[in-house]
Amino acid sequence: MGKGNEELKILAQTYVASQGLERDIMVTKSGCLDQCEYGPMVLVYPDGKWFSGMDEAGVRNLIDQIKDNRPLLPRHLHFQFDQKKG
Repeated sequence: MGKGNEELKILAQTYVASQGLERDIMVTKSGCLDQCEYGPMVLVYPDGKWFSGMDEAGVRNLIDQIKDNRPLLPRHLHFQFDQKKG
């Protein structure tokens, strides 16, 4: 697990709970994504977006964007699956 990942997971879980979003957003730990050099990663599904170099502010911002049904801003966007290919 990359440096800071566990702390960010706990922060995300705590923030999701504080916003009453436990039924809408699930925060889980994944296995190795082979992306350690890009810093803590956050994956958002079903959008298929991967965000890299995440920090506390980035995690909170991303959760707020999801909560408010706003487009996910590309600041930390690392990769996006092509939704058309299925």
